[in-house]
Amino acid sequence: MNNIFTSERIKPALQAGLSKINFITPSKVQEAVIPVLLDQQNAVVQAVTGSGKTHAFLVPILNELDEQLAFPQAIITAPSRELSEQLYQVARQLRDAAGLKISIAHLAGGSDRQRQLTKLTNHNPQLIIATPGRLHDFVEKKLLPLDYVQYFIIDEADMTLDMGFLADIDFIAQRLPKKAVLAAFSATLPVQLMNFLRKYMAKPKQIVIDNPSVISPTVKNDLLDVGAKNRKTILYKLLTMGQPYLALVFANTKQKVDEITAYLQNQGLKVAKIHGGITERERKRALREVAAGQYQYVVATDLAARGLDIDGVSLVINYEIPRNLEFVVHRIGRTGRNGHSGHAITLIREEEMPKIAGLEKLGIKFDFVEIKHDELVPRKHYARRNNRKESAHQVDNHLNGYVKKAKKKRKPGYKKKIKRVVEQDKQQKRRLEQRHEIRKAKRQRKQRRDNSR
Repeated sequence: MNNIFTSERIKPALQAGLSKINFITPSKVQEAVIPVLLDQQNAVVQAVTGSGKTHAFLVPILNELDEQLAFPQAIITAPSRELSEQLYQVARQLRDAAGLKISIAHLAGGSDRQRQLTKLTNHNPQLIIATPGRLHDFVEKKLLPLDYVQYFIIDEADMTLDMGFLADIDFIAQRLPKKAVLAAFSATLPVQLMNFLRKYMAKPKQIVIDNPSVISPTVKNDLLDVGAKNRKTILYKLLTMGQPYLALVFANTKQKVDEITAYLQNQGLKVAKIHGGITERERKRALREVAAGQYQYVVATDLAARGLDIDGVSLVINYEIPRNLEFVVHRIGRTGRNGHSGHAITLIREEEMPKIAGLEKLGIKFDFVEIKHDELVPRKHYARRNNRKESAHQVDNHLNGYVKKAKKKRKPGYKKKIKRVVEQDKQQKRRLEQRHEIRKAKRQRKQRRDNSR
């Protein structure tokens, strides 16, 4: 197969730029996507983080932009300011390496709007990299013309859906020129996302890039059942048991991150927190201090997993399993990087085992462990609840001794007494199960409310 980076379809300056930043051999996603976008075809691309998808759309975009046309010709969206900033820096690196006279603007929520507007007005960018909300704002107020847009790229489309930004994307897509090329890049393709994309893409080219190594072989990936114990107590023990170089704890909501951070700080640990609720200044300060080694523990939401690059993470703890199971891959991927060994621990309760089964179907393998004498030791993987089939007449282990004793003594009415004890035990179990289901339902409702905020 010919190397797309050195194809005659790629401008010599861009070829030289790719070589300069050591992009010599294209990845699978780059080989598959670049020709499709050069051919002006719509595309839906399923590829995980780390597959090289960023340059898969940057190369054809930078190749096709007209340096003489001082209007936006391509727009790339990312669902968070961290991700959009990352894209912006990568795009600038390739542009500068190639010596292209292309202006690139970064429009992100959570940053100074007036400053972004001033830059937009003064530089007439040909490429816009933006978060959906800020992009919607500028287009709605007619501060950003869309008449010359050739490419509209939705990066991390599944995360865009999860964070509730599809309405903003919809607003933009409705106003694009009919000839504009649309492409969505996503780790997963939920039904709701595909239904949305069909609204604007007629028979898009669908490209799926398999990832043979879901979890790096350098990562020890453990599963720990907290049972009836306090989850925060277990977390504290794990963080202080082996003294990790840098531990990254993931929770699903900013409220939970705040709660965990406060608890750990009350235990005497110096903890940094990163989530969408803190200011840009606080986030940057926290990252600088983490990079400087001032923190050993960081508690974060999934924005850190897919939007931030924190070096030196030796331990990742999934305090809770995310609603989107794919996020677990990105979380665990923060450790064991660049050939270094890493450790990941996922905390669960028995009712969450179906989620673990779903993760195993994604190719994620776990070692089941427990804590003994302040160490993690292997534990036999218990059978899942939905696979247990007990006969109606089977007596629980804790009743066996009572039954045997009663049979041996043969007192009058012992059969009725046994039957009554068994029935009482069943009733107690049903009450406990009902209580468990009520608590589970309450947790799910609270989680949905937290996620919607």
